[in-house]
Amino acid sequence: MRKLPSKERDDEKRSEDITKLEQLIDRLEDMTTSARLKDIAYHFTDKKEVIKVNIIAGVARGVGLTLGTAVVLALFAYIATLFIDMPVIGEWIASLQTEVDRYMQD
Repeated sequence: MRKLPSKERDDEKRSEDITKLEQLIDRLEDMTTSARLKDIAYHFTDKKEVIKVNIIAGVARGVGLTLGTAVVLALFAYIATLFIDMPVIGEWIASLQTEVDRYMQD
């Protein structure tokens, strides 16, 4: 048996590893696709299940959007208070705050 030089042996091993990895990826793709099809078939054959899933998904999206917006606005307000001592930005924030206070009193 003829021994291959080390570089060619490494290339063969790398090629074998790539082939094994491709086969594994193909098997995983087949498994996830078949599981997804079973899930779709289960959910779309029962209309009550479809309605329930869509209501839950809609409520979850609404709550997530509301909480996310609240967190972003709170962070923005906190960061804005850090800039209140700066000359231009501080004046702008102060005028904005007086406008908000005036609107709240009316």
